[in-house]
Amino acid sequence: MKQFLTLLLIGTGLTGCAQTLPANLQTGIDSIFKDFAKPDAPGVAVLIVKDGKVAFEKGYGMANLEYGMPITPTSVFDIASVSKQFTGYAISTLIQEGKISPGDDIHKYLPDIPDFGKKITIHNLIHHTSGLRDWPEGLHAAGWRWDESFTYDDIMRMVSKQHDLDFDPGSKYQYSNTGYNLLAAIVAKVSGKTFPEWTAEHIFKPLGMQATLVSDDYSKVIPHLATSYYQNGNEFHKATDQLTAFGSSSIYTTVEDLSKWVICFQRGLADKDPVYLRMIQTDTLNDGKPNNYAYGLVIDSHNGVKEVSHDGGWAAYATNISNFPDQKVGIILLSNSGNFNADGESDAVARLVLNLKAGSEQKREDLSKLPTVKVDSNILKKYLGTYQLGPGWFVTFTLEDGQLMTQATGEDKFPTELKSDTTLWVPAYNSSVKFVQITDKANAIVYHGKVSNRVTPIKVDPSQLAQFAGSYYSKELEATYRITLEKGRLVGHHMRLGDFNLSPDMITADTFGSAAGGSMAFYRDGQHKVAGFKLSGGRIRNIVFERVSEL
Repeated sequence: MKQFLTLLLIGTGLTGCAQTLPANLQTGIDSIFKDFAKPDAPGVAVLIVKDGKVAFEKGYGMANLEYGMPITPTSVFDIASVSKQFTGYAISTLIQEGKISPGDDIHKYLPDIPDFGKKITIHNLIHHTSGLRDWPEGLHAAGWRWDESFTYDDIMRMVSKQHDLDFDPGSKYQYSNTGYNLLAAIVAKVSGKTFPEWTAEHIFKPLGMQATLVSDDYSKVIPHLATSYYQNGNEFHKATDQLTAFGSSSIYTTVEDLSKWVICFQRGLADKDPVYLRMIQTDTLNDGKPNNYAYGLVIDSHNGVKEVSHDGGWAAYATNISNFPDQKVGIILLSNSGNFNADGESDAVARLVLNLKAGSEQKREDLSKLPTVKVDSNILKKYLGTYQLGPGWFVTFTLEDGQLMTQATGEDKFPTELKSDTTLWVPAYNSSVKFVQITDKANAIVYHGKVSNRVTPIKVDPSQLAQFAGSYYSKELEATYRITLEKGRLVGHHMRLGDFNLSPDMITADTFGSAAGGSMAFYRDGQHKVAGFKLSGGRIRNIVFERVSEL
């Protein structure tokens, strides 16, 4: 396989003169990224592959604000979840070599993973249908703060203590970084090499990706690394990247190195190499519904054009690789700005280069610069109320001194700017909200392109809140949460996460949304006394916290 990769690279002509895009397309790309071409802000490295060659490469903005170093095509970025396709390649290679099978029970290779009484296969890990909890939310709930170290060993310990699956394997799709960390562990078990060693030997070295590595030690010096930044008001702050989650993340590389991989990948598909063809095989859930997640890649269409892609985001790095194999085009974007919309900007480049019309996937319209208008208060009163954005996630609109205010679950109230009779802009969300299905009142809103319906909140008796006060312990997370009643509100306390407010769920009794993340659904014993709660979030379900004391 290593020899094949080397010959494939030689066949691309990558070492020769780079093909260039027509001048009008280069000007168009410059226009797309003009807001990031600043000497005092982070930015993005852009590279486009066309017909098996590099057609365009350029850096916009700064790689390091402290030393004034610009981004170039050789700047190194943490590519976050874009890393998963390399794990997918490793697994597909081992399958091709007959060393593993997609239908293998993962316990065959990883006997220390708990036996949940239900078979979890390599196939389930690949396609995010295992039911294993996702480590970012799980470790955060246990007390990890986002600005500190998350290690591969931390993740493996979390998995070893998981008590229940979030769902039966194969029954649902739920994105799980944890599954790809376990795939890396299987690669190591089968090959006898660590995952960083395997990828270096079988991918990076044969392709000449000299600046690319899998990080197993966040303290190591990485030459030419672009520092990542998030914006707070008018100031940029350095993000903290101390992640070593190989398999799911933690590959550092450049757009130039990734161009070698993209060229190799597209050539492999064109030559119908089984390793690469397997990488784009999607899945079907137990109920027959399609699942378009393949081997670390999402298989979709962009205005009717087949797209093979994946994005990534961690510690203010935002990344994307989008392949259009039928058109022999690949787009690589690596950014060190927490404000960068990798998917949206990749879509914009694709529309330009492939000459596609803008579709429903175009990035959200920015209404911030439109003039604010006055709207009759009788119209505004039709919009007041609560709308459900997602499970345990609601937004409420109120009218205060003539100002329409918005407040989402666990957040502060924020003012809005009315842009028309039905549309407003929320500066704090950097997004618009449109009121729709209006009769005597608005029955829904459109937020981030999704319709969210009005709900009628249940009434919570403040005198009943005291029954939830107490200390709760999770054996799975080895974490304690203390809940107190303060000034008529429930407040959660965690030694490392600090204090956070609990907001009653708008439609489910005995359930509270947490400003620390997730929802707490309290359960009762036979005497109808509160006995504990189950913590759930976007990618974790029903982690049990038992009540250990009352307050």
